[in-house]
Amino acid sequence: MLDLLRRKAQSTVIQVIIVAIILVFVFWGVGGQQGAGVNAVATVNDVQISYPDFQRAYDQQINQLSGQFGGSIPAGLLETLGIKEQVLDGLIQRTLIGMGAAETGLRVSDVEVRSKIQEMEAFKNNGIFDVGWYKQILAGNRMNATEFEQSMKSDLLTSKVMDHLDRFGGVADGELRDRFNFDYRQKQFSYVALKADDFKKKVEIKDDELASFFDERRDSYRGESQLKLKYALFSFDEKAVLQVPEEDILKYFDQHKDEYVVPEKRRASHILVKVEEGDSEETITDKRKKAEGFLKQARAGEDFASLARKNSEDKGSGIRGGDLGFFGRGQMVKPFEDSVFGMQEGDMTLIRSEFGFHVIKLAKINPLMVRTVDEVRDSIIATIKSGTIKDLAFKQANKAYQEIILAGSLGKYAEAGGVLKETGLFTRGKAPEPLKSNPRFLATAFGLKQGELSSLVEGGTSYAILYAEEIKEPELPELDKVRKRVEKDFIKKSSEELAREAAEAMLAAVRDGGSLQEEAGKMKVEDSPMLSRVDRAGSRLAPALLDSGLGLSAATPYPENIVTVGNTFYVTFFKAAEEASEEKFTEKQEEIRSKLLTENKNAILASWVAFLRDRSEVEIDPGF
Repeated sequence: MLDLLRRKAQSTVIQVIIVAIILVFVFWGVGGQQGAGVNAVATVNDVQISYPDFQRAYDQQINQLSGQFGGSIPAGLLETLGIKEQVLDGLIQRTLIGMGAAETGLRVSDVEVRSKIQEMEAFKNNGIFDVGWYKQILAGNRMNATEFEQSMKSDLLTSKVMDHLDRFGGVADGELRDRFNFDYRQKQFSYVALKADDFKKKVEIKDDELASFFDERRDSYRGESQLKLKYALFSFDEKAVLQVPEEDILKYFDQHKDEYVVPEKRRASHILVKVEEGDSEETITDKRKKAEGFLKQARAGEDFASLARKNSEDKGSGIRGGDLGFFGRGQMVKPFEDSVFGMQEGDMTLIRSEFGFHVIKLAKINPLMVRTVDEVRDSIIATIKSGTIKDLAFKQANKAYQEIILAGSLGKYAEAGGVLKETGLFTRGKAPEPLKSNPRFLATAFGLKQGELSSLVEGGTSYAILYAEEIKEPELPELDKVRKRVEKDFIKKSSEELAREAAEAMLAAVRDGGSLQEEAGKMKVEDSPMLSRVDRAGSRLAPALLDSGLGLSAATPYPENIVTVGNTFYVTFFKAAEEASEEKFTEKQEEIRSKLLTENKNAILASWVAFLRDRSEVEIDPGF
């Protein structure tokens, strides 16, 4: 429908229809609302994942990728990586986790979300959370506070789910030993490298084979498509809003007072004596006495931090002298929170929680504080201005869009005083400003068909309306015009095939009992240094080659397949192994245990999400 309307924008017959739906048309943008009137890319049970939610998540992923590639994502990469599917699957998983968490009674309060955000350094001015700066940063990333806070709530909930699942992720002694041996056993292997470049002289170019090679890949020798645009740009002009009336400032402050409340926070330290599931009453009594001893020592004047470092079984805070930093209500388990928020600075006490016995010392109280309008005036002004200039630009762009549609053509819109800019023919790689510096403008422009008008496109600092006036597709070349390129590609491919075949033949001969040295002939057989999976970083060998070599053993001295790294093909063979020492096991076992606990917890989470998905109704819009 959108394609029809955009292509037929100059038809007076359908202008009445356009007027009726123009607000929806502009709001949803290119490829907006789909399906039978339902704006959901997917539904998980009764919860919808909307197209705007998907688009935001997709745009964030695209922006990250774009940054990694210097602002221009290689053609075809998004489809190769399956970014659309990855983003949607992530949103479905987040929804399932939320549902599963609700069933288990896990919740994240608004207070927790607000407290977490206020702790983030990115949103602080002079060490204090600044709501205006917070909203400016979000606006710069095309998000509002509601969207960001919902995302934060989801992340915090996932974190709570992970903590909840932690109790199921134990590590058996046998698993610990197996992982140690896997990671730290040292191995040495031999290898032969067959480089495609060494086979180039063996490639014979025959006209019929070259012609067949070219015919199969003719499209790859095209040049780039060229595009000619007409466009209207509507910038977020800061000069358009010079003054913000005092009544607007006061009104905004009154409407957002809760955002200027800095909740009470307390800083405490603790010494944890863990109580494990299955501990006997006698063991629990002994552990209580042990904790009481620490409390007695602290009250007698011993340094609390030193006691925590030596004795706390909370390794994370123990290395910091038991310090848990500042925290607000809703961030600690209830018995711990109730105790801390009933203490005075300097008080010490002993309590029990689901984790065990805590010897607690309250170090500091930061009382609840409400910032005044004068303290936040500058940030309010900046927030109002930011929202106002964007709203003004949107209104201008929206008005212009309606005028273009109603005028029936861009030419008539320009004759009536509309401001249009025009480009010459350009390729994606040599786009003019502002397209070059705005991936969304560029992606939308090259997604248009000739004669097609875009919807409003929001960039970082402006809105745009784009019209594809001309698209010039490159012609399919004849072989004679690109023969040198084709010959070069033919030699490259053929030499790689010859090198691969030679490597596979060598490996087959070794499997049949041949010696790697004998099969290599004049080619050099090299030996790796003694390596383990955890100390391989210093090696200059390619990761794929290391994986193959370290996977060999006396029982399986050769791999199933050759190793390919670029245009080099490797044959590997086991040479020697050396077990790691017991001293190394003693040194590394806690580190390995921690790693295994994390891996087990992630595996449990993945299994849990898979279970939730199996019993849920997940429907994806066929139009997606």
